[in-house]
Amino acid sequence: MTRPPHLLHFRVSHYNEKVRWALDLKGVAHTREALVPGLHIPRVRFVSGQSQIPVLVLDGEVLAGSAKIIDELERRFPEPALYPADAKQRERALELQAHFDEDVAPELRRLFWSCYFDHPAECARMATDGFSSALRLFWRGIYPVFLPLFRRNMGASGAAIEAARARLGEHFDFLEKQIGTSGYLVGDAFSVADLTAAAVFTAILRPKGFPYPLPEPWPKELVDLKASVAGRAGSKWVDEMYAKQRGSSAEIS
Repeated sequence: MTRPPHLLHFRVSHYNEKVRWALDLKGVAHTREALVPGLHIPRVRFVSGQSQIPVLVLDGEVLAGSAKIIDELERRFPEPALYPADAKQRERALELQAHFDEDVAPELRRLFWSCYFDHPAECARMATDGFSSALRLFWRGIYPVFLPLFRRNMGASGAAIEAARARLGEHFDFLEKQIGTSGYLVGDAFSVADLTAAAVFTAILRPKGFPYPLPEPWPKELVDLKASVAGRAGSKWVDEMYAKQRGSSAEIS
C-alpha cells in the first residue's frame, strides 16, 4: 500500500503554512510531523540531506522548499488549480510567489522572531507548542546557545531587524497595489500568488483560520506590531483570503 504524503513542518512558520494550505486546498490526504525549531536538524537532514523545512515526502520523492513542493503538487494534483491557465497570468503569479517568498517572507520572519528574542520563556513556549513540558524546559535551558544561531540563520542582526521594520509599510503597499477588482492578485481566481502572499503575512498577522494559533499571551512587541498594521487594506485582505479559501485540514492520522 502506498504511503500518504508526509510533511515535516514547523507549526508556526509561514513557509510551512504555504504547503499545508496547498495540501488542504487540493484535498491531498497527508500525514504531518511537527518539529521543534533548532532541534529539527538531525531529523530533516536524515530525510532530505539538508536542514530547511518544509519537506514533503511524496511517493518516495523528497521535496524541500515550499515553491518546489507546490509545483509538484500542482503537477500531480491539478485541481483545484493554483497556477492560472493563461500563460501570462501564470508567469505573473509565479513572479509574485517569488517576490513574497524571497523579498517579504525573510523580513517578516525576522520581525516575528525579534518580538520573542528578549523573552526566553515565551519563546520556548511558542517554539515547543504542542510538545511536552519537559521538552519546553529543555529548549528554554539551551536558549542562550540557540539565540545567536537563530540570529545568524535569519540574518537577524539589529540593523537587519530595523531595516525590516522600516520596510514593513512598503511590503503592505506592494501587496495592496496588486489586489485587483476581483479581490485576487492575478486574474479572477485564487492562485498561488494569493496563497503565498496570505501565508507569508501570517508571520505577523495570525488571522483566524491559521491552523496553529500562537500560545497566549503574546509578547507585547508582537501585539504592537500586529496593531500597527491592523487597519491596513492588506491586513483585511489576508483575513478575507483565510475566510474564503483556507478551508479544512486534509491531515490524516
